[in-house]
Amino acid sequence: MNTTTSNSAAMNNLWNYIQGLSLSSSDQKWLGARLIAASESVPSKSIDKLVFPKIGKDFKPSAEILSHSLGPLPEEFDIDKEFDTMWEELAK
Repeated sequence: MNTTTSNSAAMNNLWNYIQGLSLSSSDQKWLGARLIAASESVPSKSIDKLVFPKIGKDFKPSAEILSHSLGPLPEEFDIDKEFDTMWEELAK
């Protein structure tokens, strides 16, 4: 299990735990204020500049690359099934 998946699972468990508590409105505001304060003290990662590769106007991709990237999907291709399969594999 990768770090993102385990963090996501931990966050879901924490959220389920919090929902199970009997918190008053003021308790919820207190908790929210603490979470916001904690998040503001964490340095954020900044991206100085996005750099895109320079591709010349005369660039011609190979036929193999074109066969993988262009054209309609086959009629039997079920995008919903593929998404479900992808999420199931990521959850492992």
